Order: sequence, then structure tokens, then C-alpha cells
Amino acid sequence: MRAANFLLQAFGFLNTRDFYRSAFGAIGVKTVKYSAVIGLLQGVLDRFLGLDLAVFIAFSLLIIAEYITGVKVSRKKGERFKSSKAGRMIFKIGVYAFIIAILHVFEKSIQAPKLFGVELNPFIWLYNAVLIAIVFQLIISLFENLGRLGYKESKTIAGIVLRKFNKWFEFDGKQGDNSSR
Repeated sequence: MRAANFLLQAFGFLNTRDFYRSAFGAIGVKTVKYSAVIGLLQGVLDRFLGLDLAVFIAFSLLIIAEYITGVKVSRKKGERFKSSKAGRMIFKIGVYAFIIAILHVFEKSIQAPKLFGVELNPFIWLYNAVLIAIVFQLIISLFENLGRLGYKESKTIAGIVLRKFNKWFEFDGKQGDNSSR
């Protein structure tokens, strides 16, 4: 901080506070600080996860909503809250972010050949497929939890989506088996 103040004094400012008031007085120092934090966060998310800040916030809110509805389902069943469930949610966010980050690094770092102007990088496809699968799984889990809480529409939507996608994937352990829905 002393070095910054020394440099600012060479330009006629008393200290960093004086500089902030002079440069950003109209919009406020707090606004500048929040903007800097948001900008830094956006840069880190984009560089390491390949996600926009809004997408990351939506992703995190989806995980939190799935967690909260899961806790409410447990309460409805008469089960006691376990603090390990909060740890599981945090661990899940970490594992998902780690997988997405690894795939993003490969996607950006591998120089794949081009065929007719189209890059043949399998990690671009894999990154997008994994991200979509994670979000899809979270949305289905959220709809199922909401269905267990009495929101019949949510259970219906989850059933329709699972019937459509179980032809190709096994999201609920019943690939191709539509008899139970």
C-alpha cells in the first residue's frame, strides 16, 4: 500500500482514497470495488471453467434448489436433517466444477486438425456433452423432488423427459424401460 500511495503522490494525490474519490467519486468507490470483484470472478470462471458468470450463478442456484428440495423431501418423510448433506452438496459442486475445468483445459489446449474448415477436437463435444448431462441430471432431480413435495406437474414433466431420453441414456437406471412411468 505504501508503494501505491508513493506513486499516487507523485501524480498529486494524497493517497489511494484521494485517488478513488477523484477518479470514481460520481459512481462511488464501492461500485468500483464490486465491479472489479465481478470482473475478476467472470475472468476466472471463463478461463478455468469456460462458463459465463450468469451461467455459473444459474448452475449454482440449480444445485442449491435441488439440495433444498431434497432436504424438504427428507423432512416430509420424517427423516432428520444431517449436516453431511450440506457437505455432499459442496462436494458435488466441487466435483462438477473440477470435471468441467479439466475438460475446458483440454478443449482450449488441444490443437486438433481441421477438416473442411471444421475443427475435429473431441474435447469440445465432450465438454458440452458433460455440461449438458450434469445440468440435465440436476433439473430432473429437482423436478422429482418437487413431485415428491406434491407438485404433480413437476413429476409429470420429469416422467415425460425421462421417457424421451431413456431411449438413448440411462438417467434413472431404466434404459429403454418405460413401463414404470
